[in-house]
Amino acid sequence: MTSAANNEEVSSGRRPISERLFEAVVLLLVAATSLFVLVYVGFADGRRTYEQIHLELVSAQGSFVRNSIEKFVRDGLPLRQYVGFSTLAAPIIESEEVDALAVYDSSGKLLFSTVDKKKPNLKIPDQVAAATVASERTIKTGDEYYQVWIPLKTRFESVGGLVIYTPASLVTGRLVRAFVPVIGIAAALCIAFSGFAFFFKSRLSGAGERPTQIAYTLMFVAATLAVVAALASVYYDGVQRKAKASAETMSQRLSDVVEFGIRFHDIDGLDRAFAEYRRVNPELSQAALVINGKVLVSSPKMQQGRTWASDASQFEYSIELPYVHDSTVRTLVVDVPRSVVYERVLRSVKNFLALFVASAFLSGLFLQVGGSLRYSRLFSGNSDSLSSTDACLVFIRPVFFFAVFFDSLTYSFLPKFMQQTALDSGLSTAYASAPFTSYYLAFALSLIPAGSLSERLGPKFVTLLGLVLAAIGVMWLSFPIGLWGMTALRACAGIGQGMIFIGVQTYIFKVVPPERKTQGAAIIVFGFQAGLISGMALGSLLVNFLDPAGVFKVAGLVAIVALIYTTVLLPEVQSVSEKLGMVNAVRDIAHQIRGVVKSFEFLNALLCIGIPAKAILTGVVTFSIPLVLGQYGYRSEDIGQVIMLYGLGVVISSAYASKIVDRTRNTATVLLAGAVMSGLGLWLFGLLGSGSLQGGAHSTALITIAIGIVGLAHGLINAPVTTHVAHSRLASQLGSTQVLTVYRFVERGGHVAGPFVLSQLFLLMGQGPTVIGLVGAGVALLGVIFVINRLLTERGQLRLETAP
Repeated sequence: MTSAANNEEVSSGRRPISERLFEAVVLLLVAATSLFVLVYVGFADGRRTYEQIHLELVSAQGSFVRNSIEKFVRDGLPLRQYVGFSTLAAPIIESEEVDALAVYDSSGKLLFSTVDKKKPNLKIPDQVAAATVASERTIKTGDEYYQVWIPLKTRFESVGGLVIYTPASLVTGRLVRAFVPVIGIAAALCIAFSGFAFFFKSRLSGAGERPTQIAYTLMFVAATLAVVAALASVYYDGVQRKAKASAETMSQRLSDVVEFGIRFHDIDGLDRAFAEYRRVNPELSQAALVINGKVLVSSPKMQQGRTWASDASQFEYSIELPYVHDSTVRTLVVDVPRSVVYERVLRSVKNFLALFVASAFLSGLFLQVGGSLRYSRLFSGNSDSLSSTDACLVFIRPVFFFAVFFDSLTYSFLPKFMQQTALDSGLSTAYASAPFTSYYLAFALSLIPAGSLSERLGPKFVTLLGLVLAAIGVMWLSFPIGLWGMTALRACAGIGQGMIFIGVQTYIFKVVPPERKTQGAAIIVFGFQAGLISGMALGSLLVNFLDPAGVFKVAGLVAIVALIYTTVLLPEVQSVSEKLGMVNAVRDIAHQIRGVVKSFEFLNALLCIGIPAKAILTGVVTFSIPLVLGQYGYRSEDIGQVIMLYGLGVVISSAYASKIVDRTRNTATVLLAGAVMSGLGLWLFGLLGSGSLQGGAHSTALITIAIGIVGLAHGLINAPVTTHVAHSRLASQLGSTQVLTVYRFVERGGHVAGPFVLSQLFLLMGQGPTVIGLVGAGVALLGVIFVINRLLTERGQLRLETAP
């Protein structure tokens, strides 16, 4: 009965229920994973931002207490003799945000404290370590309370510290309430997306995967809008609470004046008090004291002496200062620009856009994994339903993506992390390049042994061994083992990644016929760029919530998942009968290198185009730029998104570059354009060193344009340079395969040299964007030299003496 029903469905153009159900389940997992990451990042980003707003609120309240105490001690009076602490702290304790305040002297002894009566279990320690009394404002996070430590200083020294206890539950509770509806919406969207696959996708079979892609995009956009709406409400609430709390603290001071029957007109220095109030609360655009509708005092003084006029672009909060003995209306009014909330929301939206790009690639990966599982079922039921080549390509695609993805999770923060590790190890920051150099050197040196092992033991074994080494090389970075230990681990990861690359490449070339080699190579190209973009986007966001050690562990877990997937699902392939030993392989590549380096044409492409491009990738894009941007105060997610732009630029321009080269056969012009554009992008980045372009939207726009240009430029170099070498006169004499093999091997010297050279330039010239700008000028010059040398060679005006 079931078989007849399935046959009827097939004859009517609809797939069997079991197949549609399997695909619906796979898409449900894809949607759930993507939206889980989205909601998690949104919640964590909201927590970080709302926490910052909340702590700014508490710090502003504490600043009023600090100012009052410091006026006392700056007159030369001892801190322990300060009178009136409880009265000063009372209005702050009565607020929801603060549960306790305490003052310690410079030796860490408790002098004064006041605790909310509703929190009887909160115990204030009588003594803390002298070093605990902060010389600078610090935040200590506990399970139940944030502790804001504010130093108390005279004109000459620190005399103690003020500590404010604020409950962490206020932040977490507000976020949870805002995100509960979001979780429900996300769950509904996942079910709807899966239901679409089960009920409707089979009816749109002629449209390919486009309906699924459109449905996924709509689902992700709808979920993103829900997250953004939740964040906007949270940020609005935080800003409003902050304005309200600061206004209530100020109104308490002004109410004392009213209660004593003192006229505000008779008080000297009121304008200075309002100016200090705005300095302590910098998010306020205006604070004013309004008497009967007319502004008596304001900061800034734009409306002072005028009738108060509300501004629609501002969040306005006002508190009346009543006095029963007259009818005068006294009001304290504070304004907060709506743009404060909008800017915070837009930052989150920017992160979600990057997350969407990463999720698009990840969803493609998950669909491939689902396809692998589906094909595995087909194999178990009917091996004739799918060709061996198609099945093997389906199984191998996620492997290389996984490998690049988990390694790229660390790229946005790894340079800064290694610099700090070098300092902690008692070394100069110049040594921070050692782990990067060891990684790329180990990667290059592992290629030949990995190729030999692939021929002897099969590409699957080499790939699995590479995944094990790469997992060890990234997961163990979470332990404090010093710079040299991390250098060894990066070398281990480099060996692992080199083995994965050779294993995947060998696997593909063994299973695909000659007429489909391009399709096989495209798997490696796409896997690298997609893994790089996704890893950079997610890693740069996750590091804000998990810290570097947490991201290293996540990367290791992804590597383990890739290892399990490869072990269980990747089919074995037959090894060739002729096995080339590693010693013979080394001798063969050495012989080939000696043969090709005598060609001026080969050296011209290698030294002027190939090696500089690889050195820029490793030395500038993934090593130097994160350091410089971190030095300029950019967050890790901003750095990751900048490098992600590079990968997107490569992907976009690579497609057009190959078509241009195939149509015009003029590789030299395309390579010149790539070199000049690459140099131009780096030179533009170097302009950050000029004071007029530091900070603000101008610098962000400049960085975006510069890195985008470098990415587009490298898309004009990566594939065309191999075509240039393959079509050279040397390739026609020795064979394009041999020449390309040597070129790709020697070209990796740029990978190795990049971080080392840039770290030395930073050491000699200072760590700054100017160095990168100078490198860009050199790269553009090399591009011009490449074309000049090529023209001279073609005209017969330059000859290279070769040994017989």
